[in-house]
Amino acid sequence: MKRLLLPLAALALAMPAAAHVTIDPPQAVAGGYLRATFRVPHGCDGAATERLVVSFPEGVTIARPMPKPGWRLTITRAPLDPPIDNGHGGQIRERVTSIAWEGGPLPDEQYDEFTVMFRVPGHGGEVLHLPTVQHCSGGATAAWTEVPETGRRATDYRHPAPALRVTPPRIPGSN
Repeated sequence: MKRLLLPLAALALAMPAAAHVTIDPPQAVAGGYLRATFRVPHGCDGAATERLVVSFPEGVTIARPMPKPGWRLTITRAPLDPPIDNGHGGQIRERVTSIAWEGGPLPDEQYDEFTVMFRVPGHGGEVLHLPTVQHCSGGATAAWTEVPETGRRATDYRHPAPALRVTPPRIPGSN
């Protein structure tokens, strides 16, 4: 009996770290466009999720959410000074700072996925953190916003921000 309890206790201690909002896929090519899904595995201590807000760090200029039936979308933007070339003969004058889905509700005992397409900034070899706040009924929140300090891992934190490993762009003709 004691042999069975020790592995179960270890599993129970590991579960909170695995039960956070995550991003899929976990890596993307710098400069490319990514269809990313934020997975919400549960509510807030039994309360249903009613709002999810994903924040985008500087460098992300283009982000487009996928609508979800029963959820209302809000896209928050900030001006870019100076504007940047959009690659199609125009300019991007503002960047997306956050996207919020509000509605649902998503019961605590169910999970769901929230999808967005965005251009991945950077040059490769870095990790992009996308702080995400889950708002639940009754005023409860789960802020998945902790960014690991240098030398630490996301598993060292109780509420790590979803993280995306950025890989360098492929050079045509190289393997």
